Amino acid sequence: MIAFALTLVAAPAPADMTITGDAGTPPPPPAQGASVPPAPAPESSSPGTTPGETRQGELFGPPYGSRVGEKREGEVWRPIEGPTYDKQPVPSESAVTGQSNPDLTDSLSKKKQAPPTGESRQRFALEVKMGPYLPDVDRNWSGEGFGPYAKVFGETDSRGITIGPPKKSIYGGLAFEWQITKKLAGPIGIGIQWTMARDKAQAPLAEPPDEGPTRSRADTVRFTVMPIAFQAVYRFELLADKVRWAPFVPYVKAGVAYAFWWTKNGNGNIAVIKDGTEVVDRGRGGVWGYQINLGMMLRLDFLDPGTARTFDRISGINHTYIIGEWQLTRLSNFGRKDSMNLGDSTWMIGLATEF
Repeated sequence: MIAFALTLVAAPAPADMTITGDAGTPPPPPAQGASVPPAPAPESSSPGTTPGETRQGELFGPPYGSRVGEKREGEVWRPIEGPTYDKQPVPSESAVTGQSNPDLTDSLSKKKQAPPTGESRQRFALEVKMGPYLPDVDRNWSGEGFGPYAKVFGETDSRGITIGPPKKSIYGGLAFEWQITKKLAGPIGIGIQWTMARDKAQAPLAEPPDEGPTRSRADTVRFTVMPIAFQAVYRFELLADKVRWAPFVPYVKAGVAYAFWWTKNGNGNIAVIKDGTEVVDRGRGGVWGYQINLGMMLRLDFLDPGTARTFDRISGINHTYIIGEWQLTRLSNFGRKDSMNLGDSTWMIGLATEF
């Protein structure tokens, strides 16, 4: 039995039988007279190469599950896609700082800055102005002749006797304003104004002679008034912003005021009133009141707009103006009869800037 089994295994297969790899059954014999087609030559992956080999210069072989140049039934062709690369994110400022790269740090900070505009931000205003001023001390005087203020500071003759009302003195001041918003066709803000006026005259003699001078030639008397006003401010700038040939900005201010006043003798000391050796009163004090300013500003930017814009970029000053205003001041502790009256109605001119 063992020898017979070995004989069957070693026996060659008949010449007319072909063993297939799939079903294991021989194909049907060809019909009589039919020609047998020649067996196809083995395919190669590319011309000039043998199956399983890759031609020199080829980096990738045929697609998975297919043969080059032929698509078999039931196959799915998948295109070959190139490699993809993710975009490198921009490093954070902390990372750049940690690597000590100042050039990259500057470039990142510049990107975050807002683009430059034609005009810097406008937040404040400053005015310098002056005009005539005469404190209305004698407003409530009801006696004969001149009032007490005019008797000292009024016009006099050669003997020093008052013959006319006093002249107005120079009144100078500064005004600063914080502009809170510009939503109503112009800035609305709050401001403070400081002003000062001074007057002087030869001091009257306490006991003047019947003939001769009635004033001291060596001694003088000085009177100073210093009002300070706290005001709300509105400026109409829409027309000047939109129309170049109309560079006018009207404005209005209103608020409360307080005025300091004092008088000094020839020695520069505060004047006093004595009863014998006892000081009864001193020549100084203060009064409350209110102040209103109505004005017009001429914007000077129209003279040379290019220079004005350059000056804005360099200094931060948005606009410059020539101003003229009418000022009404009432300083008498809101109408008290026994109060000092230091108010006046006057005109003032000056310069202003917004920055």
